[in-house]
Amino acid sequence: MNLRPWLLAVALACLLPAPAAYAQSGGTAADFGDDGEEGNDDDDDGDDDSDANEDLDDLAEQLNDGYQIYEDARDAWEDWESLDEREADCGSNFTADAGPSVPSQCGDSRECQQCFGDAVRAIDFNRFYIERARCITAANVRMANSAMAFGDSSSGVHGVTGLSWSLAGKPQVEQAVAGLKRTYTRKARDYLTEIDRSMKKLGQCEAEHFGERDWYERYGWLYVNFMRSKYATAPE
Repeated sequence: MNLRPWLLAVALACLLPAPAAYAQSGGTAADFGDDGEEGNDDDDDGDDDSDANEDLDDLAEQLNDGYQIYEDARDAWEDWESLDEREADCGSNFTADAGPSVPSQCGDSRECQQCFGDAVRAIDFNRFYIERARCITAANVRMANSAMAFGDSSSGVHGVTGLSWSLAGKPQVEQAVAGLKRTYTRKARDYLTEIDRSMKKLGQCEAEHFGERDWYERYGWLYVNFMRSKYATAPE
C-alpha cells in the first residue's frame, strides 16, 4: 500500500486554503499598527519601547515558525522523492546468512539433506518477504510522518487552514497509516507462523536422524522468538 497518491490528495484539499479564507481574515496590510487616529502625542517613551520589544518578539517568533515550516517541508519532500528508491531497495541486500544461526547436524548430513533443505528454503523464503514487507511499510510510514509534521507546522499560518488540517486532513492520514500498519501486522503474523512451522520441521529432522528430541525447544524456539521481537510489530 503506497500512501503517496493519497497524501497528495489530502495535502491539496486541506493544506491549501481557498482564496475566500484570506478574504475572511479581516484587515489588510495597510491596517497594521493603525488605530484609526491621526497623531497621538500622549504616548510616552516607555510605551514606545514596550511596543518595539513586542514587535521584535513577534518577528522572531514568525522567523522561527517559518524556519520550522521550511525544515519540515524539506524533510517531507526528501522522503516523498526517495520513496520509490527505498521501496525498490527493499530486499535487494538480503542474504540467507543475515539472520541468527542455529546449530544443526542435519546440515552436514547427506541422509538428512532433503529434509533439512526443504525446511531451510521455506525459512529463507518467509524471512525475505517479511523483511521486504517491513522495509516497504517503514518507508511509507516515514513519508507519512514527515507529511504530518509539515502539515502541523504549516497549518498554523492561517486559522482556516489549521482547522481544515486538524479536522479533515491529519485524521485521514493517521487512519491510512493505521490501516497500513494493520496490513503489515497481519502479513507478518502469517510469515512468522510459517517460519515457526519450518523450524519445527527442522527439529523433526534432527530428531529422526540424530536423536535430538528437544532441538526445537533448545534452538528453534529461540530463533522464532528473535524473529517475532524484530518483525511482529509494525514500524513507527
